[in-house]
Amino acid sequence: MERFKNGTWSLLTTKDGLATDDLRVILEGRSGNLWIGGYGGLTSLNHGQFKHWTQADGLPSNSIRSLYEDSDGTLWIGTYDGGLGRFEDGRFTRFTTREGLFNNGVFQILEDSRGYLWMSCNRGIYRVSRRDLNDLAMGRRAAVTSTVYGKSEGMRNAECNGGLWPAGIRTRDGRLWFPTQDGVAVVDPGRVAANPVPPPVIIESISLDREQQPLEHPVRVAPGHENLEIEYTALSFLNSANIRFRYRLEGLDTDWVEANMRRTAYYSHLAPGRYTFKVIAANSDGVWNMQGQSVSIAVLPPFYQTWWFFMLVATCVLGTVILIWRARLAELKQEHAVQQAFTRQLIASQESERKRIAAELHDGLGQQLVVIKNLALISLSKGADQSDSKPRLEEISEQASHALTEVKKISYNLRPYQLDRLGLTKAIEGIVKQAATAATIHFTSEIDVIDNLLGKDSEINFYRIVQESVTNVVKHSQATAAGVNVRHAANELRLTIKDNGRGFTPGAVSSDGERSGFGLIGISERALLLGGKLAIHSEPGQGTTVIVKIPLNGDGHER
Repeated sequence: MERFKNGTWSLLTTKDGLATDDLRVILEGRSGNLWIGGYGGLTSLNHGQFKHWTQADGLPSNSIRSLYEDSDGTLWIGTYDGGLGRFEDGRFTRFTTREGLFNNGVFQILEDSRGYLWMSCNRGIYRVSRRDLNDLAMGRRAAVTSTVYGKSEGMRNAECNGGLWPAGIRTRDGRLWFPTQDGVAVVDPGRVAANPVPPPVIIESISLDREQQPLEHPVRVAPGHENLEIEYTALSFLNSANIRFRYRLEGLDTDWVEANMRRTAYYSHLAPGRYTFKVIAANSDGVWNMQGQSVSIAVLPPFYQTWWFFMLVATCVLGTVILIWRARLAELKQEHAVQQAFTRQLIASQESERKRIAAELHDGLGQQLVVIKNLALISLSKGADQSDSKPRLEEISEQASHALTEVKKISYNLRPYQLDRLGLTKAIEGIVKQAATAATIHFTSEIDVIDNLLGKDSEINFYRIVQESVTNVVKHSQATAAGVNVRHAANELRLTIKDNGRGFTPGAVSSDGERSGFGLIGISERALLLGGKLAIHSEPGQGTTVIVKIPLNGDGHER
């Protein structure tokens, strides 16, 4: 840009404060400033001071082609493809086709005597009420109406020129002149007749996946159809090509869709439900038929989204839950029955043990004590032969020894004295040695030192597990060799007792009279009391391996 001042020309560029060096329009403002627009932004030169704005500051577009300042001092900014801008009190407002403009190209802005802004673009000339634009900027309305003029109104070519300024003028007689690709288009706003009649709206056809559907109410969209097309039109004898449309699918669209002159609405993948499609139209002068036309649409759900399918699934789920609950209840009842059977067997075993101890006390220890008592009474009687006292005393001593042995045997069955005297390790070694002496089975043992790993009650349970397992080997296995292995790790105490005997089928234990007794059940229950697990591996003719794993704390002691 060049400036002539005091007889001297000077070149002004962006270094001096211009928004761009590619200038397209210069307009003198009412306050004496210059408005300068171009491909790069907007500039104001006021008393030698430059100020500029770009899109980053709210300018509709950096490609400015026209400027117009109205009688109120509001600046209107036309862009190549960014719509119309409004600048007032330092605030920009942008208007595009979304707000009701016919086109986003604004090559020239001219105002007529009735307050309409006339604008040119590549597709013709259109006008908008300046008052409506101001109301939209102030939030008093949601959109504006554009009235379009093209070939049907007498233009030889609807494409207007706008690369150079000015791209149109208003003459003294009020007529508007716009350059086009095929001559000049002249508009006399005072002679433009208005059409006050709103156009009737008609829905012409509805297609599903390009198949025509009957216009019934409602239109039913079956599952499997995805693409819905609705064609509509409006009737007018004046400028029907410039009728504008808006439509909305109630239930999906929250606001009107600006279709402009497009006469088809497209929807795909609609969710099941009920909708109402409504379309309205405005004639070329912006008079709207707000009643429009509407049609109901019912999108049917697939079977797996229907209420009866949900009920069926819910019934199946409920039935499954009930079956699982009943199965679990039966399992709990069975477990309870097994527990009761075990309790009864345990009580019976305890009673049997009491009877055995009572019988031993009566038949063994009791008889011996009676003999001792009688011998002592005979020796103490006055008529007794004192020469026979020594043999009697010897017999008393012998009977007392038998009684002590009997007491030790009974005491051992109640609580092995080896646990208190020798410790758990030696006591288990004693079981193995005793079994090896009493049977023809060759026993081997590898036993870690496990004293003080378990509590006193737990030591008895572990001792009984070893004792009952070894007893089973001696009584039932018919083995020639067996081994007892006790290993102590940081987090586990493991007992393994293995023999090469006749073996059995673990699943059939309950039907084997010899192996389904209290012994194996007692081993299992004692393992559970220790918080451990019992595993029995056996097959007929392949021997038997009993493994008991008892968890320990990280310090190697009982949990």
